[in-house]
Amino acid sequence: MKSGLPIIGKARIISYIYSMTHKLIIIGLAAFLLAGCAQSGSTEEILRELDHALAMENTYQKYFLQRTEAIGDLLQGNLTLEQEYEIHRRLSDEYRFYNLDSTINHLKRNKAIALQLQDRVRLTETDLALVREYGLAGYHSDAFELLQQYSEDTVPEKLRIQFYDAACYLYGEMGAYSSNNESYWKKRDQYTAALLGCLEEGSYEWNNLCRTRAESRGDLAAALEFARKAVEASSENSREFASAAFFLATLQTDRDQRIFWLARSAIADVMNATKDYASLNDLAELLYEEGDIKRAFNYVADHCMRDALFFNGKLRPWQISHFFPALEEAYARQKDRSTRMIILFMVVSLLMMLALGSLLVNLSRRRKALEKMTLDLQTEKKRVEHRNAALHEANKVRQEYIGLYLQNMSENISKTRRYKNHVLAYIRRGNTKYLADEIMALPPIEEDISQFNQKFDETFINLYPDFVEKFNALLQEGEEIKPKGDDILTPELRVFALIKLGIVESSKIAALLHYSANTVYNYRAKIKNKCRGDREKFEAAVQTIE
Repeated sequence: MKSGLPIIGKARIISYIYSMTHKLIIIGLAAFLLAGCAQSGSTEEILRELDHALAMENTYQKYFLQRTEAIGDLLQGNLTLEQEYEIHRRLSDEYRFYNLDSTINHLKRNKAIALQLQDRVRLTETDLALVREYGLAGYHSDAFELLQQYSEDTVPEKLRIQFYDAACYLYGEMGAYSSNNESYWKKRDQYTAALLGCLEEGSYEWNNLCRTRAESRGDLAAALEFARKAVEASSENSREFASAAFFLATLQTDRDQRIFWLARSAIADVMNATKDYASLNDLAELLYEEGDIKRAFNYVADHCMRDALFFNGKLRPWQISHFFPALEEAYARQKDRSTRMIILFMVVSLLMMLALGSLLVNLSRRRKALEKMTLDLQTEKKRVEHRNAALHEANKVRQEYIGLYLQNMSENISKTRRYKNHVLAYIRRGNTKYLADEIMALPPIEEDISQFNQKFDETFINLYPDFVEKFNALLQEGEEIKPKGDDILTPELRVFALIKLGIVESSKIAALLHYSANTVYNYRAKIKNKCRGDREKFEAAVQTIE
């Protein structure tokens, strides 16, 4: 390794520079975004500021990715295991609210390092972090098994707060999703009291924990006061601020105040590139109830559902799927009304123009004006028909894929329930060896991917039955792609099917199809080299296939 600063020192310097730059950007933009609403405090004002923040979402996410990439680049150096551990720990903290799988992967790597070092403190620290992430992912049995390996007496003193926090969180989650939850609530309250004794009174964490305890006791007035103090104790537009503002919103009885604090929370989430959030989804539900259908639909369709699926948690997509169909139906009805109003306005305008023309020009000029207006009407009619066709296709695609998504979710829930009962039966009989053998005999993940591809192919071809034929018409003669055997689509056709649906980023296509990003890039480049005409316009032509 080259002389100079140690690699971990460089990591801290880079992290500090990015952190300070990030704070300055957030403070500056926050001052701009919230200047108006600080004066008027109106609901529409704060919603406009939120819309502006969402329009800049890619900028915030780009900065986040640059920061994490700079930290990750340090792993390419000649590192000791201790240095590698620290970098993975920092990356797991960064990804914690951005992508669940990445967070767990970094923590698993750190667990392997801690075992290799035989470092009890690092192993405990990593296991307690995994307890929280497994709990968030819904793997409560795995999290509980991991937590049971530790106790208040065996955990190192420096990790006592982390142990209490993980125990509070897990028992709270298990209590929320268990029919026999009384024992879990008691455990949570026990660890809450222990954790409060370790925290600094008046800090964000202390106030937030006091709010939770007050809510569980039904003391909403005290909970509201602690929520306000948690907001005051957190840095403006930080992740802590986003969380504190959300809980403050949930305790508001005034509807405008609830909308205001949900919007403030959502703005902070956007600024921190947070993908696991509830504030924007709850805000969309409130706006839907108040009749602001378009804004609510844009929030859910363009942000909430996409971010929840990207984060890959279980709870949030399930929550959104219960609300989204009703919202989409209301949005479609509103669009239909708007289209009818446009047509009515065109007809009324035409009649008024005809009446005015009859007073000002002679018969010949009126005839020419009528011909011109008729042509305009036909042109406008075609535009309306095109918009209606595009809306119909978009609704058809949404309904088809929402149905497929809900069906898959329902099947997964049923399979999980059946397998849970099956596993419990083995455990109660003490047949853990047979259970382990059975798990080892489960079919490989490739079969699940194959089934996913088959469902995707069937659904897509049901929507676009002539896609393969029309796609091949865009290729040079002799370069047509023909699926073999029982396959409906080839891997290349699958990539361009997603492009047809509007998913154009190679990284997103790779994640959906379980290909590598390099494979997707090669498929796109290879096919474009075989196309007729301008290869730069090929993908745009694919998106126009009907």
